Amino acid sequence: MSQPYQQQPGPGVPGQQPYGAPPPYAQQPPASSGNPGLAIGVGIVAMIVGAVIYGGIMLATSGDAGEYTLYAYPAAAAGILVGLAFGKLGGQNPALPFVAIALGIIGAIMGQFLGYALLINDWTEGQIGVATAFTDEFDTLKEAFKEDFDALVAAMYAIGGAAGFGITKRLGNS
Repeated sequence: MSQPYQQQPGPGVPGQQPYGAPPPYAQQPPASSGNPGLAIGVGIVAMIVGAVIYGGIMLATSGDAGEYTLYAYPAAAAGILVGLAFGKLGGQNPALPFVAIALGIIGAIMGQFLGYALLINDWTEGQIGVATAFTDEFDTLKEAFKEDFDALVAAMYAIGGAAGFGITKRLGNS
C-alpha cells in the first residue's frame, strides 16, 4: 500500500522566518553610521584652520595705530568648518553636534588669541614673533582678551558654536 504524498513546508510558508534571518522586531543600524573618530580628528584640524583664518582676518584689517576689529563671521568660520567635517564624516552620531559646539567656540577663541599674537608681531615689526607672543607675552594676550570680551564677543562665540551644531545636524541627517 502506498501512502499519499505530503508536501513538506518550505521557506515560503506564511509566519515562518527563514533560518538565520533576524526577527522582525530587530532594530537595524542606520545605513551610514559614519566614522566619529575620523570626524573628530578632521574636525580638530578644521577648527585650527578656522582659527588661522580668523587670526589672519584680524591682522589684515588692522590699522597701524594699534586698531583692530573683531568680526562675527570669521569667528564662526571655525564652527562652520568643524560642522562640515563632523556632518560629512561622522554620520548620525548624536554626540557630534555637541562636540561641534565646543570645538567651534574653542576655535573662535584660538583665532582671537592668534590674531592678537599676529598683531603684536606686526606692530613690533617682527621684534616679537608669534610664538614668542604666546610664550613670553601671554599675559598681554590675556589682557587684550579680557579687555575685548563683552556681550558681542560672547555672541560671536555662540554663533561659532551654533554654526557647528546646526551644520553637523543637517549634514549628518542627510
